[in-house]
Amino acid sequence: MPKMIASGKTKDVFLQQNGRLRLYFKDSVTGRGGKIDPGANEVLGEVKGKGNASLQLSTYFFKLLQTAGLPTHFLKAFPEKNSMLVKQARSFNLEVICREKAYGSFIRRYGSYVQAGVPLPSLVEFTLKDDARGDPLITEDALTALKILTPEAVRQLKETTRRATALIKEDLAGKGLDLLDIKLEFGEVEGKIVIIDEISGDTMRVEQAGKILTSQELCNQVLK
Repeated sequence: MPKMIASGKTKDVFLQQNGRLRLYFKDSVTGRGGKIDPGANEVLGEVKGKGNASLQLSTYFFKLLQTAGLPTHFLKAFPEKNSMLVKQARSFNLEVICREKAYGSFIRRYGSYVQAGVPLPSLVEFTLKDDARGDPLITEDALTALKILTPEAVRQLKETTRRATALIKEDLAGKGLDLLDIKLEFGEVEGKIVIIDEISGDTMRVEQAGKILTSQELCNQVLK
């Protein structure tokens, strides 16, 4: 029987007998101050169908990136079971954020210097996956000093993040949607750095006509 090895805010992870992982997407939503926000760590409750929307979006975007030659851990989706089969990776326990416009935590940190919605030049930030400390920012020098990443890995993560963001941004723009920011996670499979976790409404902010779309709304627009 598959063994649960992790239970997160939006997914449960099971280890298969063949060493692959099965990700089960939940209907839980995260937010801050009672409002849904994919960049927050607090679980507000559940929205029926949200897990399936996240699975469908992740499947769509992983395939988009793989077609463009970017490596991911994605293998196969099971929409009827809200689950996805992926390669097992050694996670770097980092979130790599690419910002196309100033929004969310960027405004909370730097609001005295920038207004919401101001374009940013595909600005890349690294944060530690550490809920207890609020997923703190970490500099590139600190990543290498703490031996979390090598300088070459830092360069590769930044380059891959910008390439993936550009592909996703272009795809969304073709559907009349505006990507504000996105966070990606990376891991290592057989010595190769790959994009892992999910790519969905839980990991990006997308705007349409001045409104930030929910996972279900984003799924409907992307897959219609």
